[in-house]
Formats: sequence, structure tokens, C-alpha cells
Amino acid sequence: MCCYLNASYIMKSDVSILEKLKTCQDLSDTQAAAVETRLINENTTYGHPSTWTETTLRSLEILPLYMSSAFYDKFPKKTTRQFLKYFLKVLQNNGVRRAKRRRMQAEIGKSVKSRVKRAAVTECTVGTITQAVIGDPTFPFDYDDINQFNSCLSAPIVRDNLEGITQKVDQVDYLKIVLSKLQQAYTTTIPEDQVLVLGAASRVATVDQINTWTITQVDTLASLMDTSNEEWDPSLAKAIILKYLRVQGNKLGSTELNAIGGPNLCSLDVEVLRNISQQSLKEADALDVSNCTTDKQKVLFNISNEAFTAASKALIPVSTYQLAKPYLGGASMEFVQRLAASNVNMDLMTFKNLDAAVLLGLTVNEVKNLLGTNLPDLKSFENTTIIQNWIRSQLQSELNTLNIGLVGGRADTTTVPTVTTPAVTSQTTQTTKAAGARIQGDFAGLTFLVFLALLISSHQIVI
Repeated sequence: MCCYLNASYIMKSDVSILEKLKTCQDLSDTQAAAVETRLINENTTYGHPSTWTETTLRSLEILPLYMSSAFYDKFPKKTTRQFLKYFLKVLQNNGVRRAKRRRMQAEIGKSVKSRVKRAAVTECTVGTITQAVIGDPTFPFDYDDINQFNSCLSAPIVRDNLEGITQKVDQVDYLKIVLSKLQQAYTTTIPEDQVLVLGAASRVATVDQINTWTITQVDTLASLMDTSNEEWDPSLAKAIILKYLRVQGNKLGSTELNAIGGPNLCSLDVEVLRNISQQSLKEADALDVSNCTTDKQKVLFNISNEAFTAASKALIPVSTYQLAKPYLGGASMEFVQRLAASNVNMDLMTFKNLDAAVLLGLTVNEVKNLLGTNLPDLKSFENTTIIQNWIRSQLQSELNTLNIGLVGGRADTTTVPTVTTPAVTSQTTQTTKAAGARIQGDFAGLTFLVFLALLISSHQIVI
């Protein structure tokens, strides 16, 4: 539980909290800042910063991974260098991601630079980088000045020691220099054996540089797609996959799909995805394609549907649902309704990632049947946008039948019945018509009398 405490709580807790935080798998930036503040400014078991040594760093276990340059300012460069020989091995053995190691080394670099003032020097003064230098566990620690790294590293050394360099160099600007030197060594085309060991350096390449790489073998593709070297920019992943596919005989088979992975597969155009065969998708591992656009998810669902689902069966077996689950973001309304009738107990993560138009078109009863035993979990997701929109489109009276406390649905409309009295209406109509007839008759009679009186009067005047 200590690993989830916020920075404020860490600052107010007993100093023994630091020992518990050493066991955490990860620390946020604010948590790390609180730990560092207490280490530097308070009376801890590690003593005053002026007494700190390499032993102090080792006894902090994983915590130095998260510290800033202000923390490393408390140690001589020689001490930090010696500690890194030990600590980098620990991090690699524990599978710590390169991004974390890169951040730590950047903070150490800031600390070193802040204490050393240098004039701008273009020639190599620290020492030429050789195979022996690259073999040092702390390389490139002594080349904290990027200009020195550039000046002391030659293209032939990069060509002959590329794998050793890319395994140790983590900082982006340094990796860009490595790629530039590699380009100098080969001018036009980078051989496949070199592309195979690019590692983290591949992530800082440009599309133009990728176009010079030789990528014909699936092993090379798999090496480039290795997620331990961080995620790919979609445009660069697309360039690499397409370069592989341009080789005659290469295709998106199951081996390629496993190497590429779902997120990188989403970088490809719809037309390319349509070339994936049912068999390839069926034999591949489950692919996370949740970040694909809707049109791409529909293409992948259609392929998976043909691969896994028997069209003749109205109900869908749970085993088939499990196979098709990664691709349900592109499922049609008809297919989801079949799932609702099949007692598959869909989990909420899969449910909320359905095509929005499909999800919003489901009735309360269909959702109830679709989620099955997972229905109570819907309450936990009621504040997500898609679930809120679905709730607002349903009648509150129907939502109440779920008995999980969902609110925000539409109010039921109340219809006021119209009471009609045909006999009265008919009688009234007849009475009105009769009265009108009498009025018209009376008016005609009066007009005749007036005319007659005028006629008699005119005869009297003549006599």
C-alpha cells in the first residue's frame, strides 16, 4: 500500500517510510521528489549528505534510479562512476526499461556538467573511444559532454562495435550521433547484420535513414519491433514494415504478426491489413489492436470472424468469443447481439472498447445479457464518456431494472388520455346546425317584410 501513497503523505510519515518505498516496482515523479527531499534535508538513517559514500548509494537499493541531479550533486564524480558499474548491471538484470535508465543517466549527466565548466572544444580531449572503452560497464559516463562523444567516436569504431555501443548508450542525442556515424561508414545501404543490432538507436532514426536499411528477414523485423527498446512512432513503424513487405515472398504471416504486435500493426493502411489471411490471424498470438482506427478494427474483425466463427451457428461458444475478443472493437451490431444471446459474460474493458455506434445501439436488456456476471462492474465505469452516453440514451425506468444504481437516464414520458363523448358531440353539433338554420330563416323573413313595407309606401306616394 505504501507504493500508492502521495507525496504529501510521504513527507508527513515517519522516516521509516523510505525503507518501505524501496520495495516499490515504480515511483511517480512527485513521490521521488518527496523521497529525495527527505533524504537530503532530514535526519535519516543514511546520515547527512556530506557523509554519503558509494555504500550509501548501494544501501538505497532502487531509489537512486528515481533521483534528480540535485541528489547526485552530493557525490563526487568518481563515486558516482564506481556506483554505476554496479547499479547498471542490477538494472539490466531486473529488466528495468531503457527509458528509466535513460532518465537516470541524464540526471547524472546534468550533475556532472553543473560542476565542470568547459570551453567549446571540437577536438577529442577526453580520449578516443575504442573497443576497450566501450567494454567499460559505465560507458559513456566519461563522455558527459556530447561534443566530446561526437569528436572521440569514429565511423569505423561504430561499424565494428555497433552492438556493444547500442546496448549501453541510452540518451537520444548520443544515439543520433551513433546513427550518423553508421551512415558515414556505409554511405548508401546499411547491411542487415548491422540493422539487426541497432537496438534503441533504431528509435531515433528518420524515414530517410530507414530507407537505407536492409530488412529482408523476419528475425530482423522482430529485432526492430522489440518493445524493450521503447515504443515506435507509428510513421517509422509503418516505414519498417512496408520495407520488409516489399521484399518478394514476404507477407504478414503469423510469425510477422507476432513480431510486429498489435500497436505497430495499427500503423499500416487498411489496404495492407486486408492482405492478412484468416489462417495467419488464426495462428498468431492475440493482438492488442485497441488503438487502431475504427475502419482498421472492422477489417481485422472481419478477418477474425471468418477465422474463428461458424456462420451457421446462432449462438457463439465462449471459446470462440475468447479467440475473437481482441478484435471485437470492429464487431457489427448483429455479432454483438449474438454474443448477448450466448452467455459469454463480456468483461467491461472489452465492452467499453466496442464500436461506439454499436454500444450506443444496445438495449438495457442486451447489455444485461452481454455482461452477465460482470454486470455489477458497469457501475465502476459509469463515469467514462462512452458509458455515460449510453446511460443518457436509456430510460431511467429500464436502467433501474439492472439494480446496480445507474442514474442519468431519460425520464419516462407521461401520456394524458383523451376522453371523448361521441353522443354529446353529435347532439351539440345537431343543435348548433338547427340554431343556425333558424337564424338564417328569421333573417330572410325580416328582409321580406322590410321590402313589402317599402313597396306599399311607394304606392301611397304615387296616389
